[in-house]
Amino acid sequence: MKILVHFPFEAQQLEALRQLAQQHGHQLLHAADERAALEAAPQVEALLGYFLPSVCAAAPHLRWIQSFSAGMNDFLFPEIVARDEVVITNMAGLYASQGGEHAWALLLALCRGLHRAVRTQDQRQWRGGPVVEFTGSTMGIIGMGGFGLEILKRARGYDLEVLALDPVRRERPEGVAELHPPTKEHLHHLLGRADAVMIACPRLPETYHLIGPAEFACMKPSAYLVNVTRGGIIDEPALAQALREGRLAGAGLDVCEQEPLPADSPLWDAPNLILTPHQAGASQHRPRKTFEFFRDNLSRYLTGQPLLNVVDKKRGF
Repeated sequence: MKILVHFPFEAQQLEALRQLAQQHGHQLLHAADERAALEAAPQVEALLGYFLPSVCAAAPHLRWIQSFSAGMNDFLFPEIVARDEVVITNMAGLYASQGGEHAWALLLALCRGLHRAVRTQDQRQWRGGPVVEFTGSTMGIIGMGGFGLEILKRARGYDLEVLALDPVRRERPEGVAELHPPTKEHLHHLLGRADAVMIACPRLPETYHLIGPAEFACMKPSAYLVNVTRGGIIDEPALAQALREGRLAGAGLDVCEQEPLPADSPLWDAPNLILTPHQAGASQHRPRKTFEFFRDNLSRYLTGQPLLNVVDKKRGF
């Protein structure tokens, strides 16, 4: 069996993967670009890293893909979904701790007015503004997967009432006061009660523009909205309008529907909005974590053990 790695691992990491494959009588190939991946594709059974439609189409013996990404909305193209013989595993949960930190950083910066302080500091002005104490408030978390659980973990110590929605989870995690399936009724109920709403769900057809004009109308004018998972879950023109009209206290976005954010996006001029360039999943530990997960799942595949993080291709996560 031949295994293709199409990912920029360091030389020593590639060597470790190569030795692991050889221990079980298999050969590991490395592709630095799409052309090299296409040349190797007809021979491979497993593909680790990038899996381009062109490469997958050229790999008739492909049986397993290990994605480098946690979110799958940009990668589950119809041809690969239709191939029932191909199992896909992803990185769900591997980047959740830093994502939880980033979500809380955005929320606390909004509450304490840090975005305004940074701007006035650049102008050498000693000027404050309104600040909010978030302790004792109500938080809504939409999605109780890896990101949602890490956001919840960091809520401890703030004496919060936490409301959550999730399509799969049925038992309330510790610290969650209410957990419901994500129906429109439950969503609007959560939005009407929450002082801060944290988006922690994947982007799927059913979550596209999940938060739009009707949802902003449900929210408190004093509430905050934070999204660090995937762009497209929030209707961005509707968010910009809600912020301009004072129908929302502030928002923090690490992800946008189109990235980089176009220069003509209304978000650039929206008040009380903090934008960061899709870096919630970044960490000094991410390269190591990615390699270790690839290595461990490859070992499982080679020894016939159940793979971790198998994606339901039809559901999208």
